[in-house]
Amino acid sequence: MSPDVRLDHLVLGAPDLEAGVREVTARLGVAPAPGGVHPTMGTANALLSLGGRVYLEVMAPAPGQSEPTGNGRQLAGLAGPTLGMWAARAADFDAVAAAARAAGLAPMDPVPGSRRAEAGELLEWRMLFIGGHAFGRFVPFFIDWRATPHPATTSPTGARLIRFSVAHPQAAELRHIYQALGLDIEVAEGPARMTAEIEGVSGPVVFSGP
Repeated sequence: MSPDVRLDHLVLGAPDLEAGVREVTARLGVAPAPGGVHPTMGTANALLSLGGRVYLEVMAPAPGQSEPTGNGRQLAGLAGPTLGMWAARAADFDAVAAAARAAGLAPMDPVPGSRRAEAGELLEWRMLFIGGHAFGRFVPFFIDWRATPHPATTSPTGARLIRFSVAHPQAAELRHIYQALGLDIEVAEGPARMTAEIEGVSGPVVFSGP
């Protein structure tokens, strides 16, 4: 039986957080709100609800660093805002890990995550990463928000996710992994690409990457 998972959020990477927020605001007509800094990742974010329990996370190197560190180092090398990662929500990490192992994948041990919001409260969650494949960030990480309010319920509203899909040269294999992990995501044959169509104030807008 496949685990109970849902699309949780899409990550729009940017080399500069303010510039990423400006682009999203200009295209969608709604401004993502500052989320805070990930102290162990070297990144900061801004968030925008996409309706229901899905949100867009604009992520960039944390400000004030002489040299970007961790994930921030990779984001600093981007030419501009790029859709390059996504996360699935799952409360039962044991079920996800079992499904991954049954599919020949290698789930890692869950790791904690946290950030302090602009208002000062500490938000905490767990993440589960899946190895044993060659698809990189096309296979999502899984997140369990535990007692933390879901960011889609606390972020600015006004945008709505219409469709999220991926394309990959090895579409059949990636589709098999998604099905094994309980992910209902469209996979097309073609150059590697993630695509999100989002309804903004003035109509649909497409974000893509990598």
